[in-house]
Amino acid sequence: MDVPRKIGIGILMLIPTFVGGAALWDIFGGSWIPVAVWVIIMAGVAGGIVNEKISFGKTS
Repeated sequence: MDVPRKIGIGILMLIPTFVGGAALWDIFGGSWIPVAVWVIIMAGVAGGIVNEKISFGKTS
């Protein structure tokens, strides 16, 4: 995978991280712990996609 695609995936993964973090912040009454856990999970998912350890229908 080329570098611009990796950067694009990283930028794109910011959207669900921000939205999910804000939702968790509201649900848990302003607690940072669930937000931090969510950010760590999303960083793992984004890292897995960028490092090609997670694929979605890629057959080659």
